[in-house]
Amino acid sequence: MNYSVVIPAAGMGKRMELGYNKVLHEVYGQSIIYHTVAIFENDPDCKEIHLAASKDEIDDLRKILSSFKKVKGIYEGGKERQDSIYNALVHVKDATHIMVHDGARPLLDRETLKRIKTALMEKDAVICGVPVKSTLKTVVDGVVTETIDRSSTFEVHTPQAFCYNLLMDAYQNAREKNLIVTDDSMMVEALGKKVHVVESNYNNLKVTTREDLAVLNILLGSE
Repeated sequence: MNYSVVIPAAGMGKRMELGYNKVLHEVYGQSIIYHTVAIFENDPDCKEIHLAASKDEIDDLRKILSSFKKVKGIYEGGKERQDSIYNALVHVKDATHIMVHDGARPLLDRETLKRIKTALMEKDAVICGVPVKSTLKTVVDGVVTETIDRSSTFEVHTPQAFCYNLLMDAYQNAREKNLIVTDDSMMVEALGKKVHVVESNYNNLKVTTREDLAVLNILLGSE
C-alpha cells in the first residue's frame, strides 16, 4: 500500500523557550525535522512527502531536507495547524491514502507505522495512541467535577491515516462550518465516520517541552 504524508512543521514551540522553531533544533547532528522526515523517506511504502512551514523558514527547510528525494514540496502554513495541513494537502496529487504526522514527533517506530498501514488497507480512518496511565479528572474553577474512566481513554499520537478523498471531504466540511479542531480525526468524526485506533508506542512523543528534549536525546542515543 502506497501513501503520501503531510508534515506540519510551522510551530514555534514557545514552551521550550528556544527563540526559534523547535523542529530546527539539532539532536545528534541533525535537526528534529530531519529525523522526522527520514522515517518516511526510508519507508518503501511512502510515495511522497509534503510539508507546511512558516514562510520565513521554507528556505531553511529546503536546505535541511535537500538530500531527501521524496520531499515534493514545502508550502506556507496558515493561521492554525489545520490551515497549514490543508495548504499542503491541496498539492498532493494522485494519492489514494494520506498520513498526517507532527514535525516534532521524530521517534515513530516501524511497528506502529506497520500497524497503521495494515489497518488502513481495510479502514478509511486510522489513528494511533496509547492507553492513559494517570488518573484524569475534570476540574472547573479549581474543583474536581468528574473523574474520567481511563480504561477507555487514549492519548492520541500521529501519524493519523485516511483515505485521501475522505480527509479532503472532512477538511472541506470543517472549512465550510468553521470547525476548530486539535487533530484531523476530529474532522472525520464531524462527518459521522468511524475512526479506528491502533496501538502506538509510549516513546512516540511530541517534543513540546525542554523535558521532552532531554528524553529525545536519550531515546535517539539508544537507537
